[in-house]
Amino acid sequence: MGWKSVYISVILGIVGVFLFVQERALASEVYFTPTEIKGQIIRAIEECKESVDIAALDITSHEILNALVKAQERGVRIRIVVDRKRSLRKGLLSNQYKNKEFAIKVLVQKGIMHNNFAVFDCKLLTTGSYYWNENVGKFSRDNAIFTDETKLLVKYQKEFDRLFHEGVTPDIKEAVPVAAEKVGKMDEKPTADISKDISAGVRTVVSNYGVVITETSDGYINMDFEEFNNVFGVASDLTDEQKEAMWSRCVGKRVKWRGKVNYIGWGLVTGWMLGVTHGDTGVEIKLNSDNKSHFSDVKYGNTVTYTGNLDSRVTRVFPYKLKDGDILKRENTSLAPSNASELAVNPYAMPVSQGPKKISLIETFEDLDNIFGKGSNLSDAQKDEAWGKYKGKYVSWMGQIVYKNLNVASGLRIGMMQKEKGDVEVKFGMAKKDKVLKFQEGETVLYTGRLTERRGSHSPYILEDGDIITIK
Repeated sequence: MGWKSVYISVILGIVGVFLFVQERALASEVYFTPTEIKGQIIRAIEECKESVDIAALDITSHEILNALVKAQERGVRIRIVVDRKRSLRKGLLSNQYKNKEFAIKVLVQKGIMHNNFAVFDCKLLTTGSYYWNENVGKFSRDNAIFTDETKLLVKYQKEFDRLFHEGVTPDIKEAVPVAAEKVGKMDEKPTADISKDISAGVRTVVSNYGVVITETSDGYINMDFEEFNNVFGVASDLTDEQKEAMWSRCVGKRVKWRGKVNYIGWGLVTGWMLGVTHGDTGVEIKLNSDNKSHFSDVKYGNTVTYTGNLDSRVTRVFPYKLKDGDILKRENTSLAPSNASELAVNPYAMPVSQGPKKISLIETFEDLDNIFGKGSNLSDAQKDEAWGKYKGKYVSWMGQIVYKNLNVASGLRIGMMQKEKGDVEVKFGMAKKDKVLKFQEGETVLYTGRLTERRGSHSPYILEDGDIITIK
């Protein structure tokens, strides 16, 4: 009996340790009063060592902003996305924006951004109904959950990065803090005069960390793309905090670079967009439609000299962004058609009407099947390597409906015949069910979708996010 008791005690101990570790691994807590919530936010900021990312309608809490300022002073990177430009015209945030202490972006949209969440050091998340404002009443009914669950952290971090990327750095001429709202650490700090000429016709934009960036007399950053990317690119020796400090001085400045067109297209929301590649790095330019005659003939593969105002810097996920862009010169206007090997190396192409998040391919089904189909001369390893450049891109093909399958488990799937039965299977969202089911087997249609799985010996290409555009 003694050994049995010891055995049971050991088992219970192991289970207890496991449950404790599980609880620590997915620790979460929720608060319901404004005082508790504010206290936990300030504590989280004070414990940060690397970064604080905040998406909020506005921030007017003196205590929270003071905590953010102190965090920034000890080297923590502060990034904020707010809903409206008015947040930076007056109030406490205007001071931080004016002094370039925080990296602040504004969302330009018709609706309201109701987000109120923050990610601390990419390790802790808070989200809920609590507004980050000074005048939240003592008896308000709010909630905020704090969690370190990895799955949620990843999703919220991706959403913040998307919002920050899509946000704009506004030109706030009236960004003057309201006197009544000033608070200790919020007082304006003197900034160094970087306007001194270093040579005739050249002005220093920023000089720090051993790097000097100048501006020519005609208003362009005096660097080609490679020099500029050595400072701000992914492979730069500078830290993210150093890059952000220098970038804040460069935002809005104009550049003139030369690169190869990756895509050009128009979207209802985005307007005219141009993608340009420089080796492995991309630049995305929001073109000025007033200059349409300058870029109306530009096509995929052209080499162009382009210009635009710096809007956001490159990350491992997003390219550089420019706005108010224009094409100054177009080269190699008569392009030879691409063969299969060239397409495998660079499958990107010109979208017809879409934004930068949705890249289409110009290849026909035959183009793609020459690379990945049964008659391809490539090995499976070569196909796998090439497929990485195609997966996730959208195609528009003409095919014949050979079957329709609708069930709870797999949703709506339609088989398309290109050369033989069952070449492509397209998955459709249930929101398109009524529209898609009106098309009958045997009809030839123009359809679109996102490539997700390549063709195998006995399996078709799989497309997701499908849609049927029209019947032939």
